[in-house]
Amino acid sequence: MSKIKKKGLSRRDALKTTAAAAAAGAVITGFPALTRSAQQKKFLRPIVAGLNGREGDPSYISVSEVPRILAEKYDIEVKFDVHHSSTLGTDLSQLEAVQTGFIDITSNVTAQFSKFNNAFDFVDLPYVITSWDQYLNVAKSDVWKQQAAKFESNVPVKVLPPVGAGGYRLLWNNVRPLPDPSKVDGLKFRTVTSPIAIELSKAWGGNPTSIPWSETYTALQQGVVQGFHVQPIWTFKFNMFEVLKYATEVKAIFGIQFQVMNINTWNAIPEDIQGPMMMAFQEAADMGNQADRDSEDGFKDKLREKGMEIHTPSAKEMAEWRSRGEGIWEKVGVGSSIDKNLVDAVAKMG
Repeated sequence: MSKIKKKGLSRRDALKTTAAAAAAGAVITGFPALTRSAQQKKFLRPIVAGLNGREGDPSYISVSEVPRILAEKYDIEVKFDVHHSSTLGTDLSQLEAVQTGFIDITSNVTAQFSKFNNAFDFVDLPYVITSWDQYLNVAKSDVWKQQAAKFESNVPVKVLPPVGAGGYRLLWNNVRPLPDPSKVDGLKFRTVTSPIAIELSKAWGGNPTSIPWSETYTALQQGVVQGFHVQPIWTFKFNMFEVLKYATEVKAIFGIQFQVMNINTWNAIPEDIQGPMMMAFQEAADMGNQADRDSEDGFKDKLREKGMEIHTPSAKEMAEWRSRGEGIWEKVGVGSSIDKNLVDAVAKMG
């Protein structure tokens, strides 16, 4: 618990609402809080979600829609208290809080979870996922289920269906256009803590610095960093266009929002509700994925309207971005900590 307090997420902060306090109490007591009527099943303990996305984002939809789906399709009443925009803590503190039971559900890009287990590092390899269709195939594949089981065996959570996190990351900066990696020349980029993200920035000629998302705007504003590798939706919705100017469509990493529930919370839910709940999470994720896919190009257009310059590399330029990106595979563990057969299986789904 002290680890969470250091990062600014105290018990008081995480349980700042009455509903959230009730959720923590139920985790401690272990009571399932289930009542039944002749027509309807109810899980009465509120389930608290701490999300990094904003209200209405695909990742918000993929959680907030679950109670409605359960009520309408399965005649099950469940209460969710959804806190968006990282109001319950920083990226990492929310990931830690869901493991201890301070909150019940959280989500973030797969790379942020690599600190706890490397089961999903394979999806963050540069150029391993090359299309939306491939991602959707991977997300519902036996490969994903296999890696989810691996993750759950090492981290005290239940893995929920994933949702897209804005499509492909663009390489943004506020200094100059970057048609190819040779122009990067030491620019300071904000990254997540993932070794893959850090090594990719270096391979492209950048100087990486790991900074929480909630602190990124100020870091760009003050010159601590000069850019980042982030999807258009996040760049637009968090007003990053105010402190950025240029972008390159490097298409190296497809953003996937990894969603998890505290294992004690999951175990407290009766089995005859668990099945419908997981199906509701899948349906909500499908809704989020569709919304995300439909909006990716739209957010690029909105950023252009705000004055952003977005460069689409030529075939020659893209070959250089890709060559340097794929060049880090062995360095970040492909063939050792990341199973090469796993990577090959993902490639075949493209």
